[in-house]
Amino acid sequence: MTLPYGEDERICAAVSVRQYRRYTEIMEQNVTESIEDAVEANARILSEIFGVPMTQIRKMDAEDVMTAAKQVHFVMQDVITQKFLDLNPEHPEAVEKEASAFDEYDEENGYNDDGAQEERNFWQICRENVDRVVKLCIRLMKNSYQDCMEADIMSLLDYVAFEIRTLKEN
Repeated sequence: MTLPYGEDERICAAVSVRQYRRYTEIMEQNVTESIEDAVEANARILSEIFGVPMTQIRKMDAEDVMTAAKQVHFVMQDVITQKFLDLNPEHPEAVEKEASAFDEYDEENGYNDDGAQEERNFWQICRENVDRVVKLCIRLMKNSYQDCMEADIMSLLDYVAFEIRTLKEN
C-alpha cells in the first residue's frame, strides 16, 4: 500500500495487529451516511497506517488520498478480514429468524427481547476477535502485549490457523 507524500511516498508493506485493530475501531465509529464523515474516517485510517499527520493528509490531492484509502480498505477487508473468517473452516451461515404469528403481540406487550438486544456492529465483532487473537498470542507464544500488537497480523493469523488445525494432535 502506498501514499504519495510530497516528493516521496509512504509505503506500508505489512499491517500490524495494532493497525488492524485501530482500523476496526475507526470503521465501527463510521456509521453515518455522511460523505464528510467518510472522508474524515479515511483520513484517520491513512494517518494510522502510514504515520502521516491528519493535517498533511487534508492538504493532499483528493485522488491520491482516495486511491490510498481504497488500497487500505481492500487489504483490510478482502485480505485480513477474510483470513479471520478462514479460521473457522465450517463458515456457519447467518441464521434467518422466521416470522411467528405471535411476533406482533409479543412486540406490543414487551415480550420480544430482540428489540432490547442492540445489533452488534460487524467491526466491533472484528475488534473483539483481534483481542482474542492477541490473548492467544500472549498465552501460546509467551509474547508481551506490546510484541503482539506490533506483530504482522497476517503471520499471526497464519500461526493461529496452524494451532487450530493441529489442536487435536496434542
